[in-house]
Amino acid sequence: MHRLVILATAAILSTSAQAATLEQAVASGIDNSPEVQQQYARYQSTLSLQESARGDYLPQVRLTAGYGREETDYSSGQKIDEELDRQEVGITVSQLLFDGFRAQAEVGRLGEEANSERYTLMSRAENTALEICRIYLNLLKAEETVKLAKKNVQDHIEALEDIRQRVSKGLSSQSDLAQVSARLASARASMMAADNNLYDLRAEYIRQVGVEPVDLIDPVEDANLTVDSLDMALKQARENHPELMVARADMAAAQEERRVSQHRFYPKFSLELAANDNEDIGGFEGPDEDARLMLKMEYDLYNGGRDKNRARASGWRYNEAMAIYKRSYLDIEQGTRLAWNARRFLAQQVSIYQDNVDASTAAYQGYVQQFRLGRRTLLDVLDSQVELFLARRNYINAKYDHKLASYRLNNAAGSLIYSMRVDYPNQWQAEDPEWSDTPIDEEVLK
Repeated sequence: MHRLVILATAAILSTSAQAATLEQAVASGIDNSPEVQQQYARYQSTLSLQESARGDYLPQVRLTAGYGREETDYSSGQKIDEELDRQEVGITVSQLLFDGFRAQAEVGRLGEEANSERYTLMSRAENTALEICRIYLNLLKAEETVKLAKKNVQDHIEALEDIRQRVSKGLSSQSDLAQVSARLASARASMMAADNNLYDLRAEYIRQVGVEPVDLIDPVEDANLTVDSLDMALKQARENHPELMVARADMAAAQEERRVSQHRFYPKFSLELAANDNEDIGGFEGPDEDARLMLKMEYDLYNGGRDKNRARASGWRYNEAMAIYKRSYLDIEQGTRLAWNARRFLAQQVSIYQDNVDASTAAYQGYVQQFRLGRRTLLDVLDSQVELFLARRNYINAKYDHKLASYRLNNAAGSLIYSMRVDYPNQWQAEDPEWSDTPIDEEVLK
């Protein structure tokens, strides 16, 4: 598992007028994400519970004290009839010696739950990074689309002026002028829709990243860290995907829980030292002092079969955890294959749409020349202009969708943050469990 640390984001947070790379946006977004912060709190809470469980290894010291009025009529059958001011002071020190391995298993269980929460934290960060990639790329796409829509409006304005001049010279009719005017209105409506989408995405970006999007930079993937084959993607997903690590940690926690449930099958041994320093106890004036050192044993001979049924329930929870792992494995493998297919076919679409733009550009330029020579109608020119606009817009969509598909593939493989060189904070660091480098038993997947 990659061990990383979140990049400093002071530069992006210090001013809203500074350009932000995608990597900086991801780092800032993860650092400010309420969902990530919530999961980090859950992780720290589980670590604290594990430290609490380790307290069973240490001596337990209890101090008691009391003062009050005591009235005694009889003591051991002897009439006393005495009222005294009772005082009690006692201290007990106990040390657990053996409890059927409960303390060890409980510490292990909470440790695995902490691992589960930590991997869930990484999974949240991975998904947050993908969401920011989506917003960032969609924002770039929207900016290009707005520029394209504005150019389309300007082209229609120029066409309208050209037709007006032709009408004044008697070379075109009023119906031609009306037709171009209608197309111009449609182009302006498209531009307004593109502007509206752009402002919506800017608001979404601010919500996710925490700063205004200014001078966004078209990202370029690091070829050395990008998944370049389906087999590599599947291998990375099986070995490193945080969701699979969560499921494996839950399986390990269920195993430890089963050990915890079996501790009552053993006797419990502890060493206890107790001392009391009392005054006026049981109707007798004067001090009452005692001290004892004892080896104590507790063992339930019969409790209605509750311990046996608890152990059985823990066994079924382990089976449930195995089933969840299998479902996660299949979902992640399917998601990886789908992401790979999307990237592969979108790469082909980008090439096709580029050819479409080139052909539509040539066709439009040819139609304009032919229209001026009287060999094409105005409708032919306007239709070719729309086709060119749509071809360019399709190319922009495909280009950024392909980039997003690449990031989605890395996310499916569980390595998006690693591939972007965006690091995890030091507080997320922990030694990976022993099972993290051990392949899962194939029987679990059957």
